[in-house]
Amino acid sequence: MTSSDWTIIDRAKSVRRYSRLDEIESVLRDHWFSYLLVVPIALFLVSLMWFPFMRGIWMSFHKWPFVGEPQWVGLDNYTFLMSWDVFFISMKATVLFATTTFIQLVVALAAALAVSQISRFKSVINGVFLIPYAMPPLVSGTIWVYLLEPDLGPVFGYLTKWGVLAESIYWTANGDTALAVITFATAWTFWPFMFIIFTAGLQKIPDEYYETARVYGANRWQTFRNITLPQLKGPILVAISIRMVWNLSKVSQPLQMTQGGPGYETSILAVLLYNYTYDRGQLGFAFTLGVILFVITFGFVFLFIREFERENEVGRA
Repeated sequence: MTSSDWTIIDRAKSVRRYSRLDEIESVLRDHWFSYLLVVPIALFLVSLMWFPFMRGIWMSFHKWPFVGEPQWVGLDNYTFLMSWDVFFISMKATVLFATTTFIQLVVALAAALAVSQISRFKSVINGVFLIPYAMPPLVSGTIWVYLLEPDLGPVFGYLTKWGVLAESIYWTANGDTALAVITFATAWTFWPFMFIIFTAGLQKIPDEYYETARVYGANRWQTFRNITLPQLKGPILVAISIRMVWNLSKVSQPLQMTQGGPGYETSILAVLLYNYTYDRGQLGFAFTLGVILFVITFGFVFLFIREFERENEVGRA
C-alpha cells in the first residue's frame, strides 16, 4: 500500500473516532439527568459494597482476632481450610441444605398449578399459602422447635399415640436427622416465595395456547410439558437463582434449631462463618470462609443467569 492509501485509512479512522465522540456527547447532552440520577447509586455500590467486598478479600490473607493490627499470613488460612475436616463436613451440609431450593421448587410449582385450576376462593387459598412466608424466620423456627420437641411437641405426641413411634426421638440432636429437619423447616418457610413467582408466570401464559392444545387433543401432561413448563422456564430460573443465594447465606433456622450441631453436622458455611465472626472473633479466618461462600454462591448463580440469558435470546429469535 502507498503512503496515500495509509493517509486515507488514517483519515477514515479519525472520522469514525470523532463520530463516536459526537454520538457520546449527544447521548450525554440528551440524557444528562438520567445519568445524574445513577451517580448516587454508583457511589453507594462503590463505597458500601464493592470497597468492603475487596477489603474482605484482602483481609482473608490476614490473621486478625479483632484486637490489634491484622497480621499478614498469606495463603495460610486457605491451606488450613483445605486440610480441615470440619470444612468438608460443612461443605457437605451446605450442598445438602441447598437442595431445599429444589424442594421449594417442586412444592411451589405444584401448588401454583393447582390454584390456577380453581375458580372460587382463590384469593383465600393464596393467603393461606403465604402465611409461612409472612412469618419472621425467628417465629417459624420457634414453631418447628416446639412441634419437634421430644416431650411436649405434638408431632411426637401423635406419633407415639398412633403407635408409629415407641419412644421420643431427638431429631435435632441426631446427626443423621438434624440436617433433614432444618432443610424441611426451611423449605416449609420459604416455598411461598416461589409460589408467588410461578402464579404470576402462569397468569401471563396466553389462553390461546391451551385452547390450541385442546383442539389438537393434547392431554394434561402433554400440555404441561410443551406449553406450561417452557413458558415458565424464565420464572423458574429467576426463582432458583434468588432462593439459592438466600439458602446458601441462611443462618436463622440452623442456628435456632440446632446451633450448627450436633458437632458440625448442620454447620453450613454461613453458620460456620457466623460462629467464627461473632463467637470466636477470628475475623481473618471468617473472611476466608466468606470468600469461599461467595465463590460457591456466584458459581451457582452464574450458571442459572447464563441459562436465563440464553433463554431470552431464544425467545427474541
